[in-house]
Amino acid sequence: MVITAVLGLVAKPVFATNYYMANGGSYWVQIGSEWHTINNDGYCVSGRGPCGSSLWYLQWSYNTANCSATEAGHWNAAQVLPNNGSVYAWIDSSAGNMSGADYSVTYNYGSNLSMTVDQSPYYEAWDPVITGLYRIEGVTLTDGWGNLNPCNPTTGLIVEFDEIKLVI
Repeated sequence: MVITAVLGLVAKPVFATNYYMANGGSYWVQIGSEWHTINNDGYCVSGRGPCGSSLWYLQWSYNTANCSATEAGHWNAAQVLPNNGSVYAWIDSSAGNMSGADYSVTYNYGSNLSMTVDQSPYYEAWDPVITGLYRIEGVTLTDGWGNLNPCNPTTGLIVEFDEIKLVI
């Protein structure tokens, strides 16, 4: 008689923790003067996001043509954890049609990775910026064209600066 044993491998459940960084919060830094604000909008809007009522707004700017940038926003991670994580950007329905948004993620004790992200296909959704980075420290977004579209002459698109989510 032959006995066949089936070994079933059971995966451990994976529980992710979400950390939200709002523009306007204590970890937010903005540079430039051509900022537009939409109140009671964005991910942190009343009843949806985990943010306080003073952060229920989103900000945006028109993109800059060619190789320059005039506005920039930086979200510092409130808590840097020694884990791999993913970065997502909230794109709202009322803004965010920049097809070459210039994101830069700081991770692993000062390393930096630039990403070009198309904000235009997202509507009230989290746009994945990058996954699998160790010890994420912060995210910067400018109104210039990202590294995949250097010196693009198109202007007038809306770059949305709204909440950033870290999934650890």
